Amino acid sequence: MKQMNWLKRIGGTIMLPLAMFVVMFILCYANGKTYYGTLPMWRIVLSDTAVAASCALGIGLQFKSGRFDFSGGAIMLLTAIVAGHVAQDMAGNNLGVFIILCLAISVVLSIIVALVYVYGRLPIVIATIGMALLYESITCIAFNGAGAKYVANMTLNVFSSFPLALVPLIASVVLYAFYSYGTVTGKEAQLLSNNQQSAVNIGINEKKNVFISYVYSGLIFGFATMIYATKAPHDASFTSLSTAGELFSNILPVFIGLMLAGFCGDLIGTIMGALTLSLLSYSLAAIFTAEMGSAISTVITGLFILVLNVVAGQGAGWIASIKKVFKNSSRAMA
Repeated sequence: MKQMNWLKRIGGTIMLPLAMFVVMFILCYANGKTYYGTLPMWRIVLSDTAVAASCALGIGLQFKSGRFDFSGGAIMLLTAIVAGHVAQDMAGNNLGVFIILCLAISVVLSIIVALVYVYGRLPIVIATIGMALLYESITCIAFNGAGAKYVANMTLNVFSSFPLALVPLIASVVLYAFYSYGTVTGKEAQLLSNNQQSAVNIGINEKKNVFISYVYSGLIFGFATMIYATKAPHDASFTSLSTAGELFSNILPVFIGLMLAGFCGDLIGTIMGALTLSLLSYSLAAIFTAEMGSAISTVITGLFILVLNVVAGQGAGWIASIKKVFKNSSRAMA
């Protein structure tokens, strides 16, 4: 019985990425893309998964605490711009300076968001949208709006490809796991998300909880920025809330992680969600042209998440109905 339970948990954990790989393998080979499934393909997919999963963990840490934070994308962009330019132009292309600045700046920017939320007494959505707009405006003037364009910098971009892309991901996983399961604050966060007023009434210090959680999410965003900053060029945000797209694309693995939590917990579920979506994005980009692939990828990803949510919410009811139909048919035949 225990062995069957473990098999069920393992099967539930890998079912989505495995199903996605099989379906996309067939589609790619049908369109002549025979490199799908090769080692170079997996190197790209795993590096994409690393940045998506690490960013998702930073968003998910606040999300599981009942806070939907819109500032994550802006924090990563501003951190990438400042850390990259200082390390490249002022510190002699120093990778150590780049790493330290990514972590330090992300934590400082995250703590400022926490300060505005706690002492501004604003709803979390209003506070974080306001801070996202502020940070985006700074990207337009920082280093003359040059953005973050370090793809060709062979020193700073070491974390943008496999296997070193896994280093920031592993660090993010360790931080997320330690916060969730190894700290009192992480356990209190779950109580606050379930019923904030009741949690405060039993003595939980919400302000302290908010600041500590933002330090952890800031560190995770810092690790994510090490990959994000050099994986592709990023322009300064000249359009309001342009970084929200980064937020929403990377929160999708969090939703999948919550669905898979019953099999493997939200941490592993989020990583499986990031892997699933990376397989989908890579496949669609391979099958279609660059412009068409991007548009179709957005549409299909949205439909995939919609269908997944419907199945997760209604699947048990459908299965029960099917069993009932078969049971009634068996009785009628008898």
